[in-house]
Amino acid sequence: MAKAEIQKITEIDEKVLEGVVESIKSIQYGTVTITVHDGKVTQIETSRKQRYS
Repeated sequence: MAKAEIQKITEIDEKVLEGVVESIKSIQYGTVTITVHDGKVTQIETSRKQRYS
């Protein structure tokens, strides 16, 4: 992979980064799945789990 391609992939839109952080903050138990296509985040999915003691 060329250096220019690596730089392209590592550039993350601030809006996308905020979306990932908010997804993580919003759950206590679960999964955050980030889908990437052509080096760009295209989707963020959050799966929450309910825990009962």
